[in-house]
Amino acid sequence: MLVACNAEGRSAMPKGLLFLLVMIAVIIIYTIAKVVDYNRLSKKQWEQVDKSKLKEWEDDDEWD
Repeated sequence: MLVACNAEGRSAMPKGLLFLLVMIAVIIIYTIAKVVDYNRLSKKQWEQVDKSKLKEWEDDDEWD
């Protein structure tokens, strides 16, 4: 990982900021993984539905 350093050789980014950025990245990755997981579960459950028992109805509102 490349981090910019100032003249004293210290990191220009405070440790708290780096921790915060890492936590945000972890939360984003976790959220994306959960969405993908729920999407797979939803597709699997939809395949198991007995579609012959689904109702069909006419919509009263026409969008055209």
